[in-house]
Amino acid sequence: MIKGILLGAVSLLPSLSHAAIVGEFLIGKTKNKYHTYQDYDLGDSYSSSLDSDSFGFRLGYEFSEYLSIEVAKHEHGESVNEYTVTIPAQFPGDYETSWDVRVPIEVESIRLGAKGKFEVYQDFFINARVGIAHWEYKDANPAHLVPTENINEKESGNDIYGALGFDYQFTDHFFLGFEYSVLGIKESKEYDYSGVVKYKHDIQDLSIVLGWRF
Repeated sequence: MIKGILLGAVSLLPSLSHAAIVGEFLIGKTKNKYHTYQDYDLGDSYSSSLDSDSFGFRLGYEFSEYLSIEVAKHEHGESVNEYTVTIPAQFPGDYETSWDVRVPIEVESIRLGAKGKFEVYQDFFINARVGIAHWEYKDANPAHLVPTENINEKESGNDIYGALGFDYQFTDHFFLGFEYSVLGIKESKEYDYSGVVKYKHDIQDLSIVLGWRF
């Protein structure tokens, strides 16, 4: 038993000798794809694809040259959705009523996950990430993209994210890269007067990554 523990510790020495702290700053664009459906008499639905500015900060611990764990904070920016609510005339002589609705949606996420990377050429790496993201809407959420009660609430939850990217190591410390990440949010919420509202929000980030290995 003791011999096995010692052998395991010795096998970890090369990895520990490579251990490093890595800090990264991300800046780019977010593609927000919304689809909201109201499961009610009218069956209203809304879909859109909007861009927003995004940025984030990530801190990682490299166990070895190829594997690390990371925690990150991402601000996915604000996207403004607009739609028109129309109420048909109820009785002869009445007029149809309509008004415009403007719904700004802003979301952020805190991510915990793992990163694996592989050196393709000298100092040029490709990488993949996967983990759990805790997301939170700062004010309105996509349920408000169809007529619902006028309730402003900070909806939050957890979902899986994934990312692919590459980077180039300019020095022993500084590197520059690009990254594409995906986070899918799918929720269902019941309201007192407007029934069940289901929504899906796909968050796709394309970012430039500035990194420093300490």
